[in-house]
Amino acid sequence: MSAQMCCAAKISSIAACVLALVSASAEAKRIYSYTDENGVVHFSDSKPEGTTAPVKEQLVDVDPAQRLKLRESGPKDDRRYSLWNGYGGPVEVLISFESQHNVISEPPLPASVVIGGEQTTPVLTVQPLDPSLGWSYQFQYRYVPGNPGARHNDQSVYRLPFRGSSTIHQAFGGKFSHTAAENYHAVDFALDIGTPILAARGGVVMSVERDFHESGTDLRRLGDRANHIRIVHDDGTMAVYAHLELESALVGVGDSVRTGQHIADSGNTGFSSGPHLHFVVQRNAGGALVSVPFQFTDNDKRITPTEGAVLGGLTIVE
Repeated sequence: MSAQMCCAAKISSIAACVLALVSASAEAKRIYSYTDENGVVHFSDSKPEGTTAPVKEQLVDVDPAQRLKLRESGPKDDRRYSLWNGYGGPVEVLISFESQHNVISEPPLPASVVIGGEQTTPVLTVQPLDPSLGWSYQFQYRYVPGNPGARHNDQSVYRLPFRGSSTIHQAFGGKFSHTAAENYHAVDFALDIGTPILAARGGVVMSVERDFHESGTDLRRLGDRANHIRIVHDDGTMAVYAHLELESALVGVGDSVRTGQHIADSGNTGFSSGPHLHFVVQRNAGGALVSVPFQFTDNDKRITPTEGAVLGGLTIVE
């Protein structure tokens, strides 16, 4: 599973014409339908109540949620842009001009801005250098979860994210999908679908994806379609729990989570060859996510995860 989760958008302006290319997210994932006694077919994205007619249920494709939204204000010769961050923790936004003619910006581009969780922050003002002449510009932005100043506390304790025991099918540097920087220090546990997933470390929920239902090894089509939960820790690092079961998330954006809390159930969604939990700890290294090495605490021992190892036996009290 690719846990990079960077997003980008382009904004262009010619004189007073501004076009924001930020798409809205699709939210529906199940469509219910039934035919009433008059032969009328009814459709809904929530399960109908009060009908005795047979109800059909269909899973539909969804898009990853768009959690950064652009807002514009001001006259054409003093255009101001702000961004709303819908994550439960900070994101770094990197802004640059693609083209510019007779304009000046504040801050000068390229620039980086950190926006706090669930906050709106001014990020850019653009004005013409000489208003009597024509002007145009096009800028783009991308964002990365996390604060670039975050540093991992190597003394942190990570409990096993499940009860019982499990075999590690892929560990640090796994050749199948743990080669890129954001996933190099990831761990894949073999777990049956529906196994309760527990928070390995407490924190605040940054994001939740819960509406995907497909799986397979087509990376291009399924790479960003793993149900997952991202939790930011007190040192600014973030844990990602991925390939979760459809609609199994028990927490929402902004929720505080304690170590050992049941947050979702394991599944087989997204870029996945079989049921498992993908667990990784990441930090924003300044414009890009990188994974960080960590150790699990199992039976009061700190253990570096290795491929083929069986971990388990630690009792976690909720």
